[in-house]
Amino acid sequence: MQHYEQYAATTAFVSPLYILTMVLGALGNGMVIYSYSTDKSIHQTFYFLITNLAIADLLISLLFTPMLFIYRVYAQAELIAYTPVCEISLFLSMFSISLMYMVFPLLAYHRKDVMLRPQHPRLSLVQARLVVYIFWFLCIFAAAFMVLMARIEFTSGDPTPKLYRCLLINQRLDSYAKIFLGYSASLYGLSIIVTALIYIQIFRALGTHLEGVNGSADERHVTKLCFWVAIVYTAFWTPFLLVQLGGVFGTYTELHFNLHACSSGIGVIGSAVNPVLYAIMNPYYRLRLRDLFKRLTFRSE
Repeated sequence: MQHYEQYAATTAFVSPLYILTMVLGALGNGMVIYSYSTDKSIHQTFYFLITNLAIADLLISLLFTPMLFIYRVYAQAELIAYTPVCEISLFLSMFSISLMYMVFPLLAYHRKDVMLRPQHPRLSLVQARLVVYIFWFLCIFAAAFMVLMARIEFTSGDPTPKLYRCLLINQRLDSYAKIFLGYSASLYGLSIIVTALIYIQIFRALGTHLEGVNGSADERHVTKLCFWVAIVYTAFWTPFLLVQLGGVFGTYTELHFNLHACSSGIGVIGSAVNPVLYAIMNPYYRLRLRDLFKRLTFRSE
């Protein structure tokens, strides 16, 4: 079993990112989910899709990030590998990341409906719910399959420490890594390409002032919010994917191990940044955030 040493600088870099993700991600995404659950006035396609992104972010913030934090701060926590928490962590991380990248193109398609086809939208709330429920099924299936593949590796004499698999660390291009990276890279690439093409089409149409295009400043602002959310996910998770590819297509080293920690810290922090974007760029979420802040400060007094 090949273990690697974590640099002190790596620990100092990732620890604040993990803590911020757990605290800010839990509060911000919890607020988004609670708002949709209690306020029927926002039962609309946009808020429904954002809420599903918040669910994925909440799982990353509250369940996967603590695993990363515990291990990266206290290496002896590898005892976690001998509990079901290890497989649960792998399942939830795969499910959450899959759901994020499946929802992005759908959210972009919805904005295309609102901006370019306001009179005859093709995606209603009922249809969006149906599509997202299908996404949930596919994500659960993909995550369960990856856990099954990992368990096969665990019992086949694989020299990779079990916890490394559960933290999405791949040291070589074995059968599990091929499936993991093939699935992740394909979903990531297709999601980004489709989402980018739709937003390019939207922004080009908005610049031409075609008849029938939605000229509402509020809706344009919402579209910009959705665009920036996609940018944040892409920018924050790309280093993680690149480190994974660099580690398996070559000789895995201690440097890759530390870069994995840094890139995972950057990746998960996106789950805390997104609620901040919602609050900054959306008046409804800004108001709810203020209410949450007032309640928290009132209780502390």
